[in-house]
Amino acid sequence: MSHPFSLPTPGRFAAGIILFTSLWSLQAWAQEKEATVALHSVQVTAKRSGEQAFAEVEYAPYIRDYSYMRKQLPQESRLIEMWERFRYASMSLTEQDAYTPPRDGITIVSPSVKATVPVRRGGYFILPAIGQAYFEEGTIQVRQAIDRQYHTMYIAFSLLLGADQRTSYTDLGKASRQIDAVQGKISAFHNGLKHVKHGRHDAIKACFLDAGSAILVAGQSVADGIHGNCKLLALDPVRIASGEAIEFSGALDIVTFVDRRDYGL
Repeated sequence: MSHPFSLPTPGRFAAGIILFTSLWSLQAWAQEKEATVALHSVQVTAKRSGEQAFAEVEYAPYIRDYSYMRKQLPQESRLIEMWERFRYASMSLTEQDAYTPPRDGITIVSPSVKATVPVRRGGYFILPAIGQAYFEEGTIQVRQAIDRQYHTMYIAFSLLLGADQRTSYTDLGKASRQIDAVQGKISAFHNGLKHVKHGRHDAIKACFLDAGSAILVAGQSVADGIHGNCKLLALDPVRIASGEAIEFSGALDIVTFVDRRDYGL
């Protein structure tokens, strides 16, 4: 079965060779990044039999494109992180934001490999590069029904923050331009990444662990929309030009860049 992230057949072999040469260094890099967001390292073991997944997609097309996308991230002064995310068919966006998948919610499986992928609240994960699974034409198994209407797996950009949970409109503008730069490197002919290339990121969504948290600007709580424990803040040139400081007050989970139209803003 073909998938939206797959490359044309003539480029498959070349892409495989390129990926093979950098696969293990990428996995080390990805696991290092996972440590910064308190995710456990990927553990690779022999495949267990007799387990059923709600959904299963090919691993190779996704890791090829995901590896390519990660290489486009800024190497210095980076303000963004990139995650993969499945859209769970049985949940609204608000419900998924509050959902923590089980430890074995996503696994990479091939004839000789079974790797549990650490998944954070909301269903965000960093896809690890595993050479054996790639060349054995492994699959990504999901213990949850996923939405296949448009494309199966989504890329989400998050805001990197320090322990003080503070930023500014100026930095949000810089982060948005970093996303623009990543999108600009995607070929217009790459249909599998078309939704990423043309994706809008004109708002931030700050998801907290409790309802009493807030986004503060000049000490005042601000939000253009509220969905569960997530607060939405639209980004526009006037706000970015103000350069005002922003504080995420409370138990913050993740801040992602989103299309404001998806939330009625």
